[in-house]
Amino acid sequence: MIATTMFGLEDILEKELIKLGAKKIKKGNRCIYFQGNQQCMYDANIRLRTALKILKVLQVFKTKSETELYKHIRRIKWHNILSTSNTFSVNSTVNSKYFTHSHYVSLVVKDAIVDHFKQKFKKRPSVDTHKPQVNIHIHISNNKCTLSLNSSGDSLHKRGYRSSKFHAPINEVLAAGIILLSDWNKKTTLIDPMCGSGTFIIEAALIAMNKSPNIYRKIFGFQNWRDYNQKVFEEVKEAAIKRETPYDQTIKGYDISASTISMAKQHVNNMKLNNIVEVHGGDFFKLKGDKTSTLIFNPPYGKRIEIHKNYYTNIGNTLKHNYSGISAWIITSELQEIKKIGLRSSKKIKLFNGPLECRLVNYNLYEGSKKLRKLKM
Repeated sequence: MIATTMFGLEDILEKELIKLGAKKIKKGNRCIYFQGNQQCMYDANIRLRTALKILKVLQVFKTKSETELYKHIRRIKWHNILSTSNTFSVNSTVNSKYFTHSHYVSLVVKDAIVDHFKQKFKKRPSVDTHKPQVNIHIHISNNKCTLSLNSSGDSLHKRGYRSSKFHAPINEVLAAGIILLSDWNKKTTLIDPMCGSGTFIIEAALIAMNKSPNIYRKIFGFQNWRDYNQKVFEEVKEAAIKRETPYDQTIKGYDISASTISMAKQHVNNMKLNNIVEVHGGDFFKLKGDKTSTLIFNPPYGKRIEIHKNYYTNIGNTLKHNYSGISAWIITSELQEIKKIGLRSSKKIKLFNGPLECRLVNYNLYEGSKKLRKLKM
């Protein structure tokens, strides 16, 4: 199998898979290769926080032309994988001198599958590019072709707790990865002072309680497969729930917008986290932290939201004066603007939020101006 992820989260995902009990784990670029049984695949979809999709590899073969590709795909016994009553789609990723257009590769694969069914049954399954029951994934690197089934269906970052659209949400997988990359030990109060729709505080609560991120998800791709085992799936979910642990601390989110606060509260409620997550109205530039808190936040990016002049300078001044003694983590794509914070960072980690290159920057805000000046890179 292949677990896909975002740039910079490979090490975190590898650790998650080790904890899951996966075998023969090998790190790739934005992915982890591993082996496991059906139960492991179900488990991976429910429990992994930093995986986007879990792909089950069907075949790996070599091809240099569309004719070879078509013939190889058509020979596969697709009637053992899906039926004529299923809907399906094909997604392709291509990095090859032999194949230059991913959409055309998808069409070749689709035609080969359809022709297989038409020859054998005189009828065929339908293509549905929006909500297919079976999603087939093909990756071509030079002449190496990896054909897989997408066991997840929709991307695993879609946890199901977002009930409303928000103009600039951070990806749930990225948020979980940032929390796991941070030095948060679950003992300090985690605060997001610009919480928006609540992604950071929700993902932090799930981590703190050891609650599986997709435990409430209604449908996975593997549930439409011919070998789907309802009993095993229910056992996996039951075991995941038993792994949950109580958490006696409070995770807090603040935002200046009343409508956003209402949205965040609804999302917290959707994941049944009201007992440990609080959402309040508050202006970051007027709030004050204490020595028992960890700050993680996602300030506005100029590419998505217009930022005011000296915005990042004001962030730096606020951190220095209002949050001494704590650890602050900021994720931003404003690589020039973040320099205006004016504090020495202890860590800088390259990440991507969608297509935007970002930095996750950590500031250890020790008390006293002399200590601030002595901060190490």
